[in-house]
Amino acid sequence: MAHPLVIVSAVVLVYYIAVKFLKLTEPYEKPILKYLDSKFNRSILQVCDILHKPYIPTLLWGRSGHVQTVLYAKYGRFGCPEPEGSRKSVLMPDGATQTFDIFEPLQPHPSGGDVTLCVCPGIANSSEKKYIKTFVDYSQNQGYRIAVLNHIGALENVPITSPRIFTYGDTEEYDVMVQYVRENFPDSKLVTIGFSMGANIIVKYIGEKPHRQQYFICAVSVCQGYDCTRALDVLHEWESGRRIYNFMMTLNMLKHIKLHMKMLVGEDAQRFWEQKGLEPIDYNIDKILGSTSLCHIDEHLSRRMVRSPDIIEFYEECSSVHHLNKIHIPILLLHSADDFLVPPKYNVHPLEYVEKAPNAIFAQTKHGGHLGFFEGGVVSPNTYTWLEKCAIGYVDAVYDVAVTQGIEPVLQDKSMGNGKQCQIEREVS
Repeated sequence: MAHPLVIVSAVVLVYYIAVKFLKLTEPYEKPILKYLDSKFNRSILQVCDILHKPYIPTLLWGRSGHVQTVLYAKYGRFGCPEPEGSRKSVLMPDGATQTFDIFEPLQPHPSGGDVTLCVCPGIANSSEKKYIKTFVDYSQNQGYRIAVLNHIGALENVPITSPRIFTYGDTEEYDVMVQYVRENFPDSKLVTIGFSMGANIIVKYIGEKPHRQQYFICAVSVCQGYDCTRALDVLHEWESGRRIYNFMMTLNMLKHIKLHMKMLVGEDAQRFWEQKGLEPIDYNIDKILGSTSLCHIDEHLSRRMVRSPDIIEFYEECSSVHHLNKIHIPILLLHSADDFLVPPKYNVHPLEYVEKAPNAIFAQTKHGGHLGFFEGGVVSPNTYTWLEKCAIGYVDAVYDVAVTQGIEPVLQDKSMGNGKQCQIEREVS
């Protein structure tokens, strides 16, 4: 017969796993919404049903933000489809080669119109990542064309042709893709969508030069951090295991850096700078390869790569937070309360923004982790996640309200801070 202490220990362990880690006793809840009480926002929320319904994650483990985040990072999506697209390649003025993929719709758009989603993936990601493939496939079947940016250096089979890879806030590559879409599909309505780091880029893109907002009918930002300078503190916090996540992301970045070492910091880079008549950048390769934090990589490689004088100025330049208040087109800012990479306590800026932006909606789910949002099943989740359905549901709503019904968003700067009451559907923690 088992010793009583063993039995008690087993019960405590099961309790901890079930209640504290898997959170099996937590109820499902509707997303928390915060928005300015404007006619446009009210019209969107009347149409966008998914924002009023509880997000129900995968039964056994879906209420754990850690499991959601780890499964996203490790597997991307389950039963991932393989959409077929055409790859475009553009030589940038500095000699870099930028690529992006175009995926045509598989069904007519319900409105009969032509809509293109311009997607910017997360850090070191491309159209070949499973979560992007799944988003593309779902969107194609809802009648959308999708253009997906491949971050420079993210594709293993595409060598870099200048001594640089992507950064957190460079919008030049995204602009190349957007201009291609505008030129080749002039009758298409455009939507800008970004995931994590890609969300920071698209918000910066439409905010730093406000005339770009004329290109799009709306924007969707998912799980972004807004202020890169906070990374120096946030990524080194042990709370909720962020330091471990930081280390794992660093290993992934180093994998991509090692693929392109010759052109980034080696003999090909030296030859490139000599041909340009420019002073080569002095890197400490040992420190780059010995990095255990993204901040170390940024100090020893990224900020020097763009010739920024220090890491703070580099992060300031990359951050979208300085441009958020200049955005006036409809935008959905989507977050999860158990996203331990971008914890809710650091969402001060978007919450302040939606208090005075008549076309912006902040939505925070109780569960979902960082870019997880898995749903369905007891153990094995559905292929499509709540994220795809929510993002496309919002875009559908904007198209219906703004294009079909003709209820136009308020686009003038004077509307910011017009004194209308900010609506909160449950308090944001």
